[in-house]
Amino acid sequence: MRNRLGRPAAVSWWVLLLVAVVAHVALAVLAVAELAAMGWPLPTWFDTGAVTLVLASAAAGLAASGRVVIRAGRRPVPALLQNQAAVLGCAARLDAVAGEEAFAVTYGLIRPRILVGTGLAAELTPAEIGAVLAHEREHLRRRDPLRLLAARLFAAWGCYLPAGWWLASRAALRCELTADRAAAGHAGRGVLAGALLKLSSMPACPAVPAASPAGNEPRSLEARVAQLEAGRPPRQRLAASRLLASAGTLSLLAPASLCCVALSQLLPGGLV
Repeated sequence: MRNRLGRPAAVSWWVLLLVAVVAHVALAVLAVAELAAMGWPLPTWFDTGAVTLVLASAAAGLAASGRVVIRAGRRPVPALLQNQAAVLGCAARLDAVAGEEAFAVTYGLIRPRILVGTGLAAELTPAEIGAVLAHEREHLRRRDPLRLLAARLFAAWGCYLPAGWWLASRAALRCELTADRAAAGHAGRGVLAGALLKLSSMPACPAVPAASPAGNEPRSLEARVAQLEAGRPPRQRLAASRLLASAGTLSLLAPASLCCVALSQLLPGGLV
């Protein structure tokens, strides 16, 4: 099946992505500039803690990513996987890691690639492998890792808003459902369902814990199976309690922020 997202929705996603990435980069640059200008520690414990958190999270992310790349390494792609990828036109962007785990995940931001475990060839039939690779090819085509990064950054910076986490979870699940529709259009619903159920019944691969949609595997699997049964994506509704909690939080933060700005103006030298 073809992607049903219209052009306006796609444009909105890219605008949101650009804003999220630029905001994150700007915060990191400001943190470094503040350190260079004021030294260490910063004037207040809050500033020191905030800057430390930003820089430590960036360093930890880069170190973890580098460790995964170094330890995993690339292995020759099994012939069965290579042939199925060639049929789909994505063989040039397919990597494999040796191991008994059967998994497939799309990674990378600007030029994403598909990473598979060599155990996939032993656990699935050729048709099921084709369905799994068609699913990942759709993630590849839509650059879904970049979309999910933007959504999770948005939710992380708005962690005090319950609606923010719901929106990030909804975006992640929508990516999975869209990729499933593409895979079903290539291999058929029955084949995709068989591959999905086989993979979900196996122990989770510890190398790709972040690949599950927003970390909620049971709910994601339920929604994906429901789509395969009904032929259309299930409706996702924001709970009224989350919406009211988010609105209440914003109504408290707005005047609090104004008070902080007003008080800072009364300090010697104004804003620091």
